[in-house]
Amino acid sequence: MKTTKQLIWFCFWGFVFVCTFGSLTHFLYDWSDKNVLAGILFPTNESTWEHLKMAILPMLVYFICANNFLKSKNYLFAMFICILTPIILIPSIFYSYTAISAKPILIVDILTFFISVFLGFLFAFLILKQTESFPMLKVFSMIGIIVIITCYLLFTIFPPKCFLFQDPTNGTYGLYQVFLAIFNNFMH
Repeated sequence: MKTTKQLIWFCFWGFVFVCTFGSLTHFLYDWSDKNVLAGILFPTNESTWEHLKMAILPMLVYFICANNFLKSKNYLFAMFICILTPIILIPSIFYSYTAISAKPILIVDILTFFISVFLGFLFAFLILKQTESFPMLKVFSMIGIIVIITCYLLFTIFPPKCFLFQDPTNGTYGLYQVFLAIFNNFMH
């Protein structure tokens, strides 16, 4: 078990990494000249779903890379809750404030991202501090992480026709049209 100071540093550096790398991911798809693989990993448009990818991938990377450092019984549960927090908070805050403001406000969106990531790591810290472990939480967390990763990969390629997945700037959905064009070219 790591000390409280080590857990604070773990969560601090996680916050810094996710905020920095997550912010960069917003641009990587365009910087890659719209590479399909980059589109699966990084945000492809301005939809709420694609913005969630700014937190999900960096958090996965951080927790996977830091696993050997921390070695906590509650690591998977902390990872799951940390990733789930922005998935819940970002759309909740975004749709709540835009219902009042009637339009997105960039600084509020940026702060929403940072606050969601911060709260995710705060919850992770609180979980990692616990000395008691619950085996069912480990199983539940593993299933949850697998579901998140599956949705992460599939919903960019085959997004549901729902407001969460629609780009408000042009009405498109993820990479579906790109994959359709690739499939049609392959078939001819």
